[in-house]
Amino acid sequence: MMKIIHGVLATTSIAAFLLGLPEGSRAEVPAALVKAAKAEGELTVIALPHDWCGYGNMLDGFKKRCGIKVNELDPDAHSGDEVEAIKVNKGNRGSQAPDVVDVGLAYGAELKAEGLAAPYKVSTWDSIPANQKDPDGAWYGDYYGVLVFEVSAKNT
Repeated sequence: MMKIIHGVLATTSIAAFLLGLPEGSRAEVPAALVKAAKAEGELTVIALPHDWCGYGNMLDGFKKRCGIKVNELDPDAHSGDEVEAIKVNKGNRGSQAPDVVDVGLAYGAELKAEGLAAPYKVSTWDSIPANQKDPDGAWYGDYYGVLVFEVSAKNT
């Protein structure tokens, strides 16, 4: 299943910037994004377990670079939970409204159609294949997993 990670609910574009960086990246964060994040006071994420896809390192890096609180909602939530949290909190700027999600690719179009995804194009935007991103920047494919079955023909 392909996944997307992107800033949602329009307010925290710095989250999309930082969480879109490769693990261990030392890229400079634009000052305007840091200022906007500090004005908001915190970043709320959901379904970003620390032991998955380097999220622990990315979140730690975000905290160090920006010096703001990261509110981590249910790290083990699934895509449906994330989308529901966004819908339930539409218009809410409180700590239960996710700024960043990691959902299955199929959810990207739904979030965009409902006006729940903020457009943002990461610095590597041009290198992402067209079929793995929204042309307006509402979502992009970040990684995917493949289910594989192996059979030993020697033991049959």
